[in-house]
Amino acid sequence: MMFEGFLFVIHLFLHTYCQLQVAAQCFINLLRWWRVSKWNADILLSQAKPLTGKLPSHVSFVFLEDDLPVEDLVKPIVWCICLGVSTISLYDYYGRLRRKKLEIDDELREYYADFTRDVKNNPKCSLNPKIKFVSVENGRTDLVHAARDMARDMLKSGTGVGDITQVSYNSYHKVFGDNEPELMIQFGKQRTLAGYPPWSVHLTEILTLPTCYLISPLQFISTLNSYCKIEKRVGK
Repeated sequence: MMFEGFLFVIHLFLHTYCQLQVAAQCFINLLRWWRVSKWNADILLSQAKPLTGKLPSHVSFVFLEDDLPVEDLVKPIVWCICLGVSTISLYDYYGRLRRKKLEIDDELREYYADFTRDVKNNPKCSLNPKIKFVSVENGRTDLVHAARDMARDMLKSGTGVGDITQVSYNSYHKVFGDNEPELMIQFGKQRTLAGYPPWSVHLTEILTLPTCYLISPLQFISTLNSYCKIEKRVGK
């Protein structure tokens, strides 16, 4: 009887603990949502003003989480647009984002309209970025095409393997062309490229955030600030 009472107390304690954890997480999520809802493009531009002239032209977002909430992942895309980033690439291993393109486009327009509703005549805030969807298949396909094109050109020109240089080799890769990402932001707890085309990021600065779920503009600005503080040695 005493043992059963002891088990009941332990069960009650664990149940209460779990409920408190859920309540605490709900409170944190509500607080983070409130913080995000208070931001708009003017506040973002004001906070990012010290970074003017230092921001990357191509940002690549790598999603390593199992869950890909569209309403959250479009937020950093819109923030990039408002800061004048011209190219944005979205990577996930299985290409799920590419299959959600229409849903992402709709959510992107909706959040963009809401976030920029009080901004007038700002040349940076225009919804015309170049957005590219990338998966592991892009890397594999690009490698096959690069090998094929190199072999064809070698046969035509009569050159050998010893004539291939790093510059000529890079020219065959077409995932991003000449516009490789300057900054990669990974969402997730893993520290891996997860099949990302490695030849496209040999000069890319890689920073990480634990999740894109309820990401705040302050987190995003902090990440950009970290990028701007990195000494760009360009492989030297």
